[in-house]
Amino acid sequence: MEKDRGLRILGLGYRARGVKTGSVSIEQKIKKRQGFLLLLAADCGDSTKRKLTELCAKNNIPWKKWGTREEFSQIFPRETVAVLILDANIAKPFLNGKGRVHND
Repeated sequence: MEKDRGLRILGLGYRARGVKTGSVSIEQKIKKRQGFLLLLAADCGDSTKRKLTELCAKNNIPWKKWGTREEFSQIFPRETVAVLILDANIAKPFLNGKGRVHND
């Protein structure tokens, strides 16, 4: 997917409250199994990546690396390294029809 299109989708999703940012909020949603896809910035820290991907694996939520902190900062009000998509229609373009995606 093109970065510009993906960023527009995330921006619309954020305004519609179909996207969650912030580590604590994301962890709570994942533990409740509320989420269709976790997007991690390619330049996120190893400990953040490990913690969130293990939670995703445990709660059967797909994840993938997509974008960077800088790209996320264009659409979210504060520095963001992880985005949890709460709406299936927002997640669909990022999944490419594969259903489950895990990138290391």
